[in-house]
Amino acid sequence: MKKQFTKLLTTTLVATLALGNVSAYACTGAYVGKAVSSDGAAIIARSEDISPSDYDKLHTVVPASDEPGRTLDDINGFSYPLPAHTYKYTQMEDHASAGDGLYAAVCVNEMGVAITGTVSASGCDAWKAADPTVESGLREAVLPALAAATSATAKEAVTTLAAVVDEYGSAEGNIILVADQTETWIMEFYGGHQYAAMKLPEDKVAVFGNHFMLGAADPGDAESFVLSAGLLETIEAAGLTVKDDDGKVLLAQSVCGGMRSEGNNLRNWGGMHILAPSLAGDTFEADTFYPLLYTPDEKVDVQDVMAVFRTRYEGTAYDLNLEGQEDNRAIAVSTTPDTHIVQLFDDMPADCAALTWLALGGGEHSVFIPEFSAVTQLPEAYSVDAPQYDADSAYWAFKKICTLADQDRALYNPGVQAYWKLQEDALVEQMAQEKEVIKALAESDPGKVSDHVNQLSADTLADLMSKSDVLFDQLITSATHNAAPGRRGPKTFVPGNFAALRSAAEAKGYTVTWDAPANAAVLTKDGQSKTVPLTGGAAFVVDGFTYVPASFIEEL
Repeated sequence: MKKQFTKLLTTTLVATLALGNVSAYACTGAYVGKAVSSDGAAIIARSEDISPSDYDKLHTVVPASDEPGRTLDDINGFSYPLPAHTYKYTQMEDHASAGDGLYAAVCVNEMGVAITGTVSASGCDAWKAADPTVESGLREAVLPALAAATSATAKEAVTTLAAVVDEYGSAEGNIILVADQTETWIMEFYGGHQYAAMKLPEDKVAVFGNHFMLGAADPGDAESFVLSAGLLETIEAAGLTVKDDDGKVLLAQSVCGGMRSEGNNLRNWGGMHILAPSLAGDTFEADTFYPLLYTPDEKVDVQDVMAVFRTRYEGTAYDLNLEGQEDNRAIAVSTTPDTHIVQLFDDMPADCAALTWLALGGGEHSVFIPEFSAVTQLPEAYSVDAPQYDADSAYWAFKKICTLADQDRALYNPGVQAYWKLQEDALVEQMAQEKEVIKALAESDPGKVSDHVNQLSADTLADLMSKSDVLFDQLITSATHNAAPGRRGPKTFVPGNFAALRSAAEAKGYTVTWDAPANAAVLTKDGQSKTVPLTGGAAFVVDGFTYVPASFIEEL
């Protein structure tokens, strides 16, 4: 019944989605060092922003291979000979008719190496002339996949990509974050042949828009830096050298000619305002060259990073809901097909060390879906190739929420985000428990880890797609009611006031059973029981899931 109903909305959704349009040059990256994360996991993250708004991404697994003679090819003529053995990895790829190649966003391989790809960036005109791009060179479309297929460590990913650019050149300016259980690197591709990479400190965080970020480089520190041959000389020859007080070349300021666009810089400030408000202050300074790295005010958890990718500067003078601020460049935009947050745990076996949180349709109105990296088989809904609305597609299951919520953010955002936050808080607790289960299983029966993780991925996605349908029912009903011609009274929408009982209660340590004669759910913890009747109360059931007022969950 749900699919028949939602398919009636296909024409409306597709027409509405076609209205949004921003440049593909519009992603945001983030990093949290393991020493300042609340659970000791390093975090790398990115939103993939691309035009148009309706842009299906497929989540797939690329298996390991020992077949010799293979190449990784791009539509621009780039062809890279792969080694005889390549690692298994997951990726987000474009739908088949997108027409611009693979575009393998966020890749995580069986060695515990994770790559976000990419945040596009560009130097000033003088730099472009000094280091022109190579048309048939390495592009974002295949860069993360190349690194994931061939690299056993984050440092190896950096040196492999460096060697590729040395030989083939780069077709674009790009920034990636790459991490393993031991360390995290940022790598910036400045033009056709010049690049720089730096190992990131464990006690810092970063949020950045589409501009280069690296500061002082130390060519003599091979443990912390990888620089292309001739980088500093090319900067000097172009007359672009900017140095710090110690005489070290500031890479980003030099390559960018000392300038940043206001929209990109605002995203730096916006991330800092969430993670380190004492440093950001209440005022954005457009002319400030905000630093890549800084110390957060408090330990950062994964929900804080989710909040970064949902922000449109609410609660500040730059809130896009305020009159006159509508054109500010937010971190959360409608043209985001996916946002990915990867936690890297150093106390897990390498093949299951990464926990990816994936928001389809963008983090603003979607839910972050967790997945451990030992997965070898993904649910079919992730790979439905659907450039137009398809009720069987995981992407569209969440994008339909984004589309309707976009119509009146001030009205719909609070309720939609409150609803998903309840699910995410429960999922964070559940994944902390699953992490220990997976670790124990890896020690006792490692052959069963992938089966367990595969089933966990399938169950989690099915559960959240069902919950998305429930939210959609509430949202479309409210949107229809609010749109009635000549209606009186204020527009309303409050779906954040209910939650799925079982997942929320189990996350708080309760056992949930069913009392059929009483038509009630029974919650038990520490020998104490609570009964939730489904008749004569505020609870209701949809597709076999029991929903209760959020206040009930909060009081457990």
